[in-house]
Amino acid sequence: MTQFDEQLNNWLDQIEQVPLVKNMTETDQQQVVLIDSLVLQVAVEGYGAQPADWTTEMLADLFFNRFVRLLDEREKQPRLFELIPTAMMVLLDVVGPEHQATLASWVTANHDQLTHLYDEKADQFYSQLSEAMRAAHVDGQSQAEVAAFTKQYLRNHPKQSQAFFTDDSGDEK
Repeated sequence: MTQFDEQLNNWLDQIEQVPLVKNMTETDQQQVVLIDSLVLQVAVEGYGAQPADWTTEMLADLFFNRFVRLLDEREKQPRLFELIPTAMMVLLDVVGPEHQATLASWVTANHDQLTHLYDEKADQFYSQLSEAMRAAHVDGQSQAEVAAFTKQYLRNHPKQSQAFFTDDSGDEK
């Protein structure tokens, strides 16, 4: 574990020295380091994958299934998400994974999805739904129970569901 901490600190120090990052505002620099730190920790400790072993499938799972949940509420700022593609390109340059070109292409191809990972309205809705499921002791592993509860929850909270499933103009999403 100490060896990983040393390697992590080394990579993050290198990231901070990249001219693109050095020329950012202090806040943006901190957010790039936060993004890259999370990616490194999840990839290396969570997936057990060193940069040479990273795949596009791993990045997709990391970002689309885990990343937002790893952030504190105060970290879920639009600017952080705008910086994800830049932070990832810098990270890939620093760690130099074997399939760097493939991983960089994936970041480029998924630019819009990465910058729009977080939807505050959806997060609030799902937080309320999850809390209601916990209170009702719904088995989260049972698709049937979750589906039935969600269906009933939407019926019991029509204004909340309508607000979630329509955009600000009143059009359906």
